[in-house]
Amino acid sequence: MKCPNCEGFLNDDTPVCESCGFDIHEFDKVLTIPAERDGLINDWAEALSEDGSGRIKDRLQAFCEKTGMDCCLVTLESAAPRSPREFVFWLFNRWQIGGEGHLGVLVLLSLAERRIEVEVGNVLEKYITDDEAAGVLEHHAVPFFKKSDYDNGLYHSLDMLARIIEHGVSEEKANETAN
Repeated sequence: MKCPNCEGFLNDDTPVCESCGFDIHEFDKVLTIPAERDGLINDWAEALSEDGSGRIKDRLQAFCEKTGMDCCLVTLESAAPRSPREFVFWLFNRWQIGGEGHLGVLVLLSLAERRIEVEVGNVLEKYITDDEAAGVLEHHAVPFFKKSDYDNGLYHSLDMLARIIEHGVSEEKANETAN
């Protein structure tokens, strides 16, 4: 995983960034969350309608079943005292999204900071990098967010991330079958 401070490398075996000294355990001292993960959607900010939440949950469930990977959405009122980028990185690791292999994606919407962030497990970065995933969010979520339409912004951005990863997985399986 990329360090949220300097883009250096961190993982469970190397929790301290060799480039800048950032230690993932620093978050544990500052942040009292995470609560236990409650399924695919943790709408702590209550940003989603019941219909929107159901539609997103159905899409995430289909993604998980099709790929065998994990995906989670979290909404927060605020990520303070940390940045949303740091918070998504920390939460991804604390919840072990995608298990020990990090076969998963975590999307975090932080309302007070007006930020949407994504953390892509390093194994999945062969399909989509963190930077590419951030671009997907920028193009598919932000236009809806400008109209305070979190349901559609989150649905369309998560759907596009899922499609990209699903395509990468099916291409990889096709190549393995051909060889």
